[in-house]
Amino acid sequence: KRDNRYQQDKKRKLCKRRAAIEPIIGHLKSDFRLSRNLLKGQVGDEINVLMATCAWNLRKWLVIATIFLFWQKLGLFFVKYLRFFVVLDKKQFC
Repeated sequence: KRDNRYQQDKKRKLCKRRAAIEPIIGHLKSDFRLSRNLLKGQVGDEINVLMATCAWNLRKWLVIATIFLFWQKLGLFFVKYLRFFVVLDKKQFC
């Protein structure tokens, strides 16, 4: 089957998108117990997936918040002492 340029680009884009999602699904299955569903029916399946993805996003946000707070504390530490050294330098030149 011969596709035109637009169709080839569209298929290529879909394949790249799927390749980006598959590792995430693998981590959800192993880390957040998505491989085994203990809830009943289709609604149970949806609830299980929703809870696993919420846990994934919450974990990601917590890691980002922890890094941000760590750097903020380091930044405040350096800013406090930087002001001290800047004041000393100004007094020496005056």
